[in-house]
Amino acid sequence: MKRLLVVFAVFVMSLVALPCFAISESQEKAIVDKCNEIKEQLKAVQKDDARTRVHLGGRYETILTSFMMPLNVRLLENNLSNVELVENQNSFAETKSLFNNDYIDYQQRLEELVALDCKKEPANFYEKLDKVRQKRKIVGQDALKLRNLISKHVRLVTVLRGKI
Repeated sequence: MKRLLVVFAVFVMSLVALPCFAISESQEKAIVDKCNEIKEQLKAVQKDDARTRVHLGGRYETILTSFMMPLNVRLLENNLSNVELVENQNSFAETKSLFNNDYIDYQQRLEELVALDCKKEPANFYEKLDKVRQKRKIVGQDALKLRNLISKHVRLVTVLRGKI
């Protein structure tokens, strides 16, 4: 489990894109020469990311439906409703939805990239690779937001426990 998260984090950091400029002849040659290896690496990233997405998506869903929502319902039933907890739950649900949508967009672009013939179209391949990197970075930022919202929720619950 931790290994998947580490792999995901490493790939996110390694694929962070710098602004894309025109591809040089040496870059074009490198892409053509290493096309098969690049594609194999992209397929491995695709497979690892899919596994990580399933793992994280399941965890996020569990946190929302088995922790955040029942707690807020129970607090409401006992006239202890906490606006900050409700707002945090709503933010978490919205960010989780955004994470799902951004991941789908990233995965579709990655599939297009893997399907592209990098030997015939190295410049186009490089351009699409840059866009995939940007989409992957967005997914990583979504995951970070969700982690921060989880931490915030834990802090809010801890404060609430101190008041009861």
